[in-house]
Amino acid sequence: MITVFTPTYNREDTLERLYKSLKNQTSKTFQWVIVDDGSTDKTESLIKKFIDEKKIEIIYKKVKNGGKMRAINLGVSLATQDYFFIVDSDDFLNEKAIESIEEEVITLPDDFAGLVFRKVEISSEGEIKNINQRFGEDQIDSNPIDIFYNKKILGDKAEIIKTSIMREFPFVEIEGENFFPEGYIWNQIGERYSFRYIDKGIYYYQYLLEGYTKQFKEIMKKNPKGFKIYYSYMLKKNIPLKNKIKFFIRYLQSVYYDWIKK
Repeated sequence: MITVFTPTYNREDTLERLYKSLKNQTSKTFQWVIVDDGSTDKTESLIKKFIDEKKIEIIYKKVKNGGKMRAINLGVSLATQDYFFIVDSDDFLNEKAIESIEEEVITLPDDFAGLVFRKVEISSEGEIKNINQRFGEDQIDSNPIDIFYNKKILGDKAEIIKTSIMREFPFVEIEGENFFPEGYIWNQIGERYSFRYIDKGIYYYQYLLEGYTKQFKEIMKKNPKGFKIYYSYMLKKNIPLKNKIKFFIRYLQSVYYDWIKK
């Protein structure tokens, strides 16, 4: 029923934790598709060890480094299950994650894109940090723009989307660039389909704000064309003025970075 997809690059130190969380799932009706984006560490031998254990179904593909978005597109093409769930290689799931998804899928309307659960931030010591960041209701039928800009439900979320719909909306691949904002795809899907938001945390991650801020600027510098497309798209949406101003400034930044990159 579910393809858990993991794009990875030099993450031998965290993959073991994710693998253990998948082995411990209360429901085993899933496959794990891994696209190794040109790792130079021992990722390949580690994953082969996982495969040899035969605890869960694993599909592994190693490719030349091309960035997360190309890896996702490849992962979608390799997936054989109905739903596609991206789980990054430095994150992990609680033991009832797959079971929780299966329970909700039963009542999901046919014309919905999929489900969205909460991500749970943890500290480096493994303690839960954002336990109070709830959706506010047990279940909300909506779309990403409404959820974020109108309902003010912020923070990272865990999207489980029909594989057929992921194939309708592939990530943009730009020559010379290795990153494209994920929000562009989720928002485009949300324009045509609804999502069901479930107020349950099934996905654990760690987030370092200071490190991300520095990294974001470098990512934009290296991938300005992708960011131009994203911010140009968002400026046409019905979102609060303060967000439009922020996106306009970032659009100008991406234009500048694209100019100096040429």
